[in-house]
Amino acid sequence: MEISGKIIVALPAQGGVSKAGKEWSRQDYVIETKEQYPKKIAFSVMNDNIMNFGLTVGQEVDIHIDINATEWNGKWYNSITCWKVIVRNPGQQTAPSQPNYAAAPPQQRTPPQPTQQQMFDNDNKDDLPF
Repeated sequence: MEISGKIIVALPAQGGVSKAGKEWSRQDYVIETKEQYPKKIAFSVMNDNIMNFGLTVGQEVDIHIDINATEWNGKWYNSITCWKVIVRNPGQQTAPSQPNYAAAPPQQRTPPQPTQQQMFDNDNKDDLPF
């Protein structure tokens, strides 16, 4: 499966040793698609591909992924693993090289609150929607 979009989050790399004694490493990223209703998809890059792909926040990429489900203790878990990356604009300006562990929360504006006088002065107002 192929997904196009922009890398918006790069999480820290993780690693360990498998039951068979093999070392492994994994880094998770989040891509945001460029559709009418954008979607965010978290995916993993494994082992040597972390360095080979060189993904950074802000890059426009096409990723090729495999989706797999595994069962553990009666529960099912999905894994989305990237096996190929095509950088769309290799010379583009990317974000600083420092890790971005989470996207900045959107700024929310609170509507102005009515004064006490406005709240109790409803004698001349019709609040019906029609």
